[in-house]
Amino acid sequence: MSEERRVRDPIHGFIRLSGDEADLVETPVFQRLRGIRQLAMANMVYPGALHTRFDHTLGVFHVTSLLCDVFQFPDDDERLVRLSALVHDLGHGPFSHVSEGALEIFADRAKLKDRLKGDNAAKIHELLTQDLLRSDENIRHLIGGSTIEKIIALLSRGYGEPILRSVVSGPLDADKQDYLLRDTYFCGVKYGIFDLQQLHRELQSEEDPSDGKQLMISSDGVHALEQFVLAKYYLTAQVYSHRVRLITDNMIVRAITLGIEDDQIEELGALYRYDGSEEFVRNYMDWDDARFLLTFGDAKLKGTYCQEIVAGLRSRKLLKQVFDAEIAALPESCQEVVQDITKPKHRGLRRKLEQQMAEVIQSAGFRLKCGCKDASNFVVVNAYSQKSVRAQSRNDEGPILVRQGSRVTTFEEASTLFKSINEKMIRANFALYAPVEHANPAERRKMQTKLREPILKCLEGFGNGK
Repeated sequence: MSEERRVRDPIHGFIRLSGDEADLVETPVFQRLRGIRQLAMANMVYPGALHTRFDHTLGVFHVTSLLCDVFQFPDDDERLVRLSALVHDLGHGPFSHVSEGALEIFADRAKLKDRLKGDNAAKIHELLTQDLLRSDENIRHLIGGSTIEKIIALLSRGYGEPILRSVVSGPLDADKQDYLLRDTYFCGVKYGIFDLQQLHRELQSEEDPSDGKQLMISSDGVHALEQFVLAKYYLTAQVYSHRVRLITDNMIVRAITLGIEDDQIEELGALYRYDGSEEFVRNYMDWDDARFLLTFGDAKLKGTYCQEIVAGLRSRKLLKQVFDAEIAALPESCQEVVQDITKPKHRGLRRKLEQQMAEVIQSAGFRLKCGCKDASNFVVVNAYSQKSVRAQSRNDEGPILVRQGSRVTTFEEASTLFKSINEKMIRANFALYAPVEHANPAERRKMQTKLREPILKCLEGFGNGK
């Protein structure tokens, strides 16, 4: 076992690792996270956003350690939670969350069906983390098989007291606490700042007679919690939903799908046709962002859709946004179908709309720049939405609980500010990206103006089944 180690971090200062934790960080599967950027290609618009899953994971581990001090967990529980924080992101592939869409499309669900039901509500990349923990010899040697199964349980359905899982996966977990501060810092913005220390001072562990120990916050911490939730809301609106970020994300997924389905690139298919086998996991663990960009942007693949898109990403020759509007402002006939157009089950419908949009753009006199056979493959429709800040405060994991005297309530009820917000206010948008060119912002605006009415007319007809 190594000696205790300290790692200097720009967000939290020094992060302390015990000997066995330091050994875990030194394993090849953990070191691979250095090559996977936290925000994919957000550096195309925020040049400093080059931070990785490696430093984020260390940050999550540090925040988890602080929370263990707050709640004074027993030694065995503390070790389990700290190790869970260290390994929770090991299953991420190139470009982090972005390529998960491709994994969802191409995973062999017939072979995974027994793992995608019951009490294992894991996402595909989380299943990959489970596979990795069970199959990697270094991790098994350092952690032990029984502890690995406890970690898998904790990260999926929960293990022991509910508060243990809340620390690593919940509406107020260590992951969110780190990425808000880290993404804010590296993007050079001020949207995601909140008072971490004050938040921790007001956290409590509350015994529930039927459900066990729960994580909650005191009434004195409501204002710090408001700041935390607003930080998440603003960072989502200003950074994660930035036009260029959305374009690059869609280009990555389109490169993967076209590369597998149209270009028939076997190496790409082997990377995303997840079947739960050890062979798949071994290959998957050899990939990071740089290898993906170099391999599938290589000139030897010239003439393929995948290579052309990846080469465009490497040289910042991006698709252009030619249309963007709130879905509520679109023709009523198309609103319902458009808002779900990007879901995997609607891929055929999405493809049909993109082909129609390609014709609209070219009929308006704008050339689609594409070296491959079918330029409509580079026309991308995107529907995206942002929930109200009140709805976001619950997230997918449930409400945040607040202790008010002898009574327990939810954050939404305890916060006067959030109580006044209309929960149903959802910003839902429809955007269209295409391989067109314009020399300056004035030309871009002129193009968007000229295309607006034909696009709206096309959407109206599409909604009516044409």
